[in-house]
Amino acid sequence: MSFARRVSLLLPTLLPRLALACGAALLFTKAVDAAQTAEPNQPADICAALTQIVDASDFRQLPNGTAAQLPGVSHTDDCRATPHAYDCHWRAHWQADGVVNDPLEELGADIAACFPRVVHDVNTPVRQHFVVTTGARRVAVTASVQGQNELRLRVTR
Repeated sequence: MSFARRVSLLLPTLLPRLALACGAALLFTKAVDAAQTAEPNQPADICAALTQIVDASDFRQLPNGTAAQLPGVSHTDDCRATPHAYDCHWRAHWQADGVVNDPLEELGADIAACFPRVVHDVNTPVRQHFVVTTGARRVAVTASVQGQNELRLRVTR
């Protein structure tokens, strides 16, 4: 029996199974996508705020702007600014999202993902340090744990 004849005989039984498998795969991917986007305690994306902080020519003007507002930082009293340093601390109000186990790791992953030219040179359970290069400037970004779920972000140049 030729190959074409075998395929033509099996096609009526394989086609429904193939359609059922594709439908199940599509339904599964839709459910996974919906579960990832519906996290109620997920923190806001912080790339816009981090970019504005790192690109600032004078950190003292940052507390006046709302675009540099980090998620979880509710008061300008939580941040201190000098011409060459910006220092914020806040309590992380989100839980582990199933991918990252703690807020410091998540903040570190966000910092690494936000900048195209970044070197992650220190990674410990209580401190993460990055060197971000933007234009002709190098900026040090340090994320650390100050207490249980209390984070500190220090940006210096």
